[in-house]
Amino acid sequence: MKVKKDNLKEFRDKRVEINVILVQKTIDKIVALNGELSANNVSKTSYLIADSVLGEKGISPSAISKNIIYKQMIQKAQQEMGSNEGPKGFKTDGDIRIELFSTKIEMEKIKKENKLLREVLKKYGGNLNSFDMPSYEEIEKNQLIQQASKGLIQRLYELGLAEYDMKKEALVLVQLGDILLYRNGYKLIMEDS
Repeated sequence: MKVKKDNLKEFRDKRVEINVILVQKTIDKIVALNGELSANNVSKTSYLIADSVLGEKGISPSAISKNIIYKQMIQKAQQEMGSNEGPKGFKTDGDIRIELFSTKIEMEKIKKENKLLREVLKKYGGNLNSFDMPSYEEIEKNQLIQQASKGLIQRLYELGLAEYDMKKEALVLVQLGDILLYRNGYKLIMEDS
């Protein structure tokens, strides 16, 4: 009977040790995202970042509230966050969903702008120097188009949707491999005006 109790005690001690590491990882992740530290958020996040290879499973809110060690870790992190008043990030799951929705809308706008840019480049062969623009208004309009195109290309780079392919000497979509802009057009747009 004593052997069983020793094995159970060892198992519980090991589980607490694993969970303490998981709670600390979870708190660090929430703090890095400037999220709200609560037992519920720590619990939800622990399930998302738990590594089964390390024996981590995630911790329920009730397990967190029953264990004084976990509660103290959260309270200590809350105090540290309170003393580091800075810009607040995502606080709740709803905030994250709103940001995700906003990002999807922005990506749709970029796709539409990308489609429009493709049509313009197909129409004019990708060579912006071939335009005959004698008036000041048309020159200003071309500069605005160049700036918008440059911003669009830079945003595509930031999102990881486009890259410059040295073999094809063209700007291509990463996932599809479609050529967006050949070298001459790319140089015209990306050069400083």
